[in-house]
Amino acid sequence: MDSIIPSASPPPKKLAEDLIRLFDLYFSPRIYGMENAALEKPALYVSNHTVYGLTDGFYTGAVLYQRKNIWLRALGDNMHTQVPVWRKIAQDMGMVNGSREVCAELMRQKQHIMVFPGGTREVCKNKGEAYQLIWKQRVGFAHMAIEFGYDIVPVASVGGEELFKIMVDSNDIMASPLGRLLKLTGIADRYFKGGENIPPVARGIGFSGWPRPERIYIKIGEHIPTAEYRGKEDDPDALFDLRGKVEATILEMIDELKAFRKNDTDEEWWRKLLKQL
Repeated sequence: MDSIIPSASPPPKKLAEDLIRLFDLYFSPRIYGMENAALEKPALYVSNHTVYGLTDGFYTGAVLYQRKNIWLRALGDNMHTQVPVWRKIAQDMGMVNGSREVCAELMRQKQHIMVFPGGTREVCKNKGEAYQLIWKQRVGFAHMAIEFGYDIVPVASVGGEELFKIMVDSNDIMASPLGRLLKLTGIADRYFKGGENIPPVARGIGFSGWPRPERIYIKIGEHIPTAEYRGKEDDPDALFDLRGKVEATILEMIDELKAFRKNDTDEEWWRKLLKQL
């Protein structure tokens, strides 16, 4: 493959350690199910996205690298490669262009891969969509897992939806004069899929854009084998059946993490205070 897979070499462990230290300081994450990740068993890790995707995947990837020596190659949107500085960090931590061609090459190399089927739409949440899986009709991840005989490892994350409060969402914007202008000029269709991929306007602490210091809860689930679907990567019934198993498992784990959070009272005073602002 060419430069769409930027690097085949894992970064120094210090980068992962620095990310973990930063997350521990501000988000104080809890991560469960580490025993389900095995270096000798490459898999496709499938996770939910939260609004803005600020914390999605980064802590999981850093911890897996530090503790298990698993370097997750996250399939990301092209926008990540457009941001200076961040582009380098994202690529060093394993992010690559989220195309089927890249995914196929990574699977041929027997690498561990992470994907968010909700993509940009699930990051650009509207009001009332917290913790919903907005996967539309996407079954690409199921196709790739079946074709290459990869297990799927479901991953759930809770806490990211509470980092921000959505004030104005894409529905509000598209119903406004600005939205009508975006539609009339073709900008909405050309760049924002008719407006549904317009990021919401949200506030964090107070009326700032700084995220609330919510604790992040992550669970890595048990492997979902794909052997029973072998040879059926082009069968829609098989694809949606496998996708349904993954969806149901992630939603169940989200509920478990919400229950963990409800009973988790070990929280610093400053965190409690800032979360109320």
